Amino acid sequence: MSENFEKQKILSYVLNVLNNQVYVRQNLKNTCEWLDEKCDNYFDCPCKIKPDKVGKDDMDFNLADYAKRHKKDARLLVKKFAEDLAKTALAVRHYKIGHLERNLLYLQQLFALKDEEKEFLGFVIREKCDSLFRSILYDFKSHGDMTIYDRAVFLNIKPDTLFKMCKQDCALNRLGLMETDYDGDVDISRLTKRFYFQKFDSIDDIRSFLVGTPCAPALQWQDFKHIEQIDVVKNIMQAAKTKKTKGINILLYGEPGTGKTEFAKTLTAEVAASLYAVGENPFTVVEEEADTNRFAQLLRTQMILQKDKDVVLLLDEADDVLEEDDYFFGCKKNKSATKIRVNRLLETNRQPIIWIVNNIRRVDKAYLRRFTYALNFTRPKKTVREEMWQKSLQANNLPADAATAKKFAAKYSLSPAFIASAVKSVKLIGGGLSEVEQTLDVLQQVYNNGHKVKEERKLQKIAFNPELLNTDVNLTTFADKITALGKMNFSLCLYGASGTGKSAFAQYLGEQLNLPVLKKKCSDLIGPYVGETEHRIAEAFEEAKERGALLIFDEADSFLQDRNGAFRNWEVTQVNEMLTQMEQHQYPFVCTTNLMDKLDKASLRRFTFKVKYDYLTPNQRSRCFEHFFNFQNVDLSHLATLTPGDFVVVHDKAEIIGCLSDKDELIKMLEQEQQNKMPVEHHIGFI
Repeated sequence: MSENFEKQKILSYVLNVLNNQVYVRQNLKNTCEWLDEKCDNYFDCPCKIKPDKVGKDDMDFNLADYAKRHKKDARLLVKKFAEDLAKTALAVRHYKIGHLERNLLYLQQLFALKDEEKEFLGFVIREKCDSLFRSILYDFKSHGDMTIYDRAVFLNIKPDTLFKMCKQDCALNRLGLMETDYDGDVDISRLTKRFYFQKFDSIDDIRSFLVGTPCAPALQWQDFKHIEQIDVVKNIMQAAKTKKTKGINILLYGEPGTGKTEFAKTLTAEVAASLYAVGENPFTVVEEEADTNRFAQLLRTQMILQKDKDVVLLLDEADDVLEEDDYFFGCKKNKSATKIRVNRLLETNRQPIIWIVNNIRRVDKAYLRRFTYALNFTRPKKTVREEMWQKSLQANNLPADAATAKKFAAKYSLSPAFIASAVKSVKLIGGGLSEVEQTLDVLQQVYNNGHKVKEERKLQKIAFNPELLNTDVNLTTFADKITALGKMNFSLCLYGASGTGKSAFAQYLGEQLNLPVLKKKCSDLIGPYVGETEHRIAEAFEEAKERGALLIFDEADSFLQDRNGAFRNWEVTQVNEMLTQMEQHQYPFVCTTNLMDKLDKASLRRFTFKVKYDYLTPNQRSRCFEHFFNFQNVDLSHLATLTPGDFVVVHDKAEIIGCLSDKDELIKMLEQEQQNKMPVEHHIGFI
């Protein structure tokens, strides 16, 4: 930084003060004391203050003391001193401008700042960053902080003009260059301080620092062909580019890792435009600023790129800008923009903007209705994941046959970002498919809040046989007819004793219909907050719809309990949500319950089929023993309450202790399972 230029700039501020007769009259004592004691320290002034009526020996002359007796003459001496000071070499010589002033000129060009705004910004930067200038200010102001009036005097600007430049909605604040608190005090942002300390060589250098470079896509357009509406979005973006239409805003929403950001990059490349990610210039204070001033970053980027052709802006993680007003202990949480400013932006923005959020539940409805189009990103279907796996494995020189891809797609329902992360990590260490599996297990555990995902128990050695179920409907015939009919908008309520095969049949039915199975337990759906369970129920139905899956709710009595016995409002709203979703759902839906009598009566008419499960018949018990243990014609007539689940438990136990071939021991185990289900008798007193 040019030291002489900065001294000259500070001198100009001081001269503005000394030439302001109103200010000098109001602050005569402080001004005279500063001239007596401080002026030489800062400027090494060759001119001296000496009234004509003072004798030749003026070594002990003190202007402050003189002003006490001769105020008018003292003011004239200050004026004369200012005139002499303005003629000194420091005041009149032309110095090479310093990098701060050059940076200010670049900012003025980039943002079309007025001269007064540029000068005010420079003043506040020097006030906050230049220790010399700060000392001068504090010496001039022997008490109190700098006010808007004080700054107006130093800048030789009308106070009303400066007051407008200090408002919270002023241009400098909107651009994130300055900050004004509720008391009217001004400060500069961390970003602005960078312009004091860092030298920029050109306006393009500052532009690059603020907006970065265009984003390059890593995927191809066909990689997103599984999303039905992508051509609609592409046509909108193409038309906006051709017609220069204002107010084009695309909302991409959905769970993390489903490809929203990559789609934005690929979409922009497909329409031959340049995509700039707002506030994502890596390793700079611009990226650090993103946590507190996203809206200012957006406005700033718009202004910088307003003359560029075919530009699209990307605001990733836009939740903090679009969320509804939030309150914490009765206090409104600070947001980066007011609602009306966001509304006006969504209606008038020159460049198309792609907004990305993970959850639209908290997005203000007034914002949602202003979006041109919205696209929901969900985890891809199994067939799509198979293609992704095959392509990702092949690109990283790992075994990429169809069987391997199918295996991974079936085992992991993770989003595309997890697939890419796992393969990238394994490639880094030179691993193979086993390392890919290990990595995915870890990532899936992280995604499930640290809980390991338990695989559904599959007895490969024991095929499912619906004829071993004791129901009031022939399920073999039922499954065949439903499969042949091809109708999907039906629902089942499977009820009866525990272990009778309700969930197993639901899984079997999904396989027969060649549909993926989406199974939800109570722990998947019940949330700790009011309204959370209803939201998760709705999400489950939506996920089943997106995946075209057969949806299973185990222990559905937790969500369909009779509302007549409800004590709390949320117990009613949960049932209402379930009933509404059931009525609108267009894919197979299965509920299982052991407590049919606890279900809300309104739910019963919403089930297309209701199937009662009972304990095995004597013939089925004998066939089950043969099916599981390969012993024929075993008499189990004395075990009246056996279920297929009992045989599964005994089979697992016998396999562990090595007695699968011991018929008598197997029968004893089944007898014990039945005994365990007997009700416990409670006696009164000591009898």
